[in-house]
Amino acid sequence: MEYFKINIDTYKTDGVLEKLKNERGYTYEDEMVCSKECLPNYEEQIKSFYTEHLHTDEEIRFILDGSGYFDVRDGEDQWIRIAVSKGDMLVIP
Repeated sequence: MEYFKINIDTYKTDGVLEKLKNERGYTYEDEMVCSKECLPNYEEQIKSFYTEHLHTDEEIRFILDGSGYFDVRDGEDQWIRIAVSKGDMLVIP
């Protein structure tokens, strides 16, 4: 796993995020707002976040606002809880 701290106030213009995306070959991005007002099928979506699942590609999460947790397994199959907040970016293999 990799961690980056990105300046939320300047990330659109300072080139830091763009450089990371280019270096890693990222070509797709989307934005998710986790609130009842903004997330379609909110209850169903939230339940899926609590179900253990795997991704075939890296999972990249850049926190634009708010805070939350990611529970991941380490190389020895032990659970790790990672607290994230505004400006944190995680890359989970």
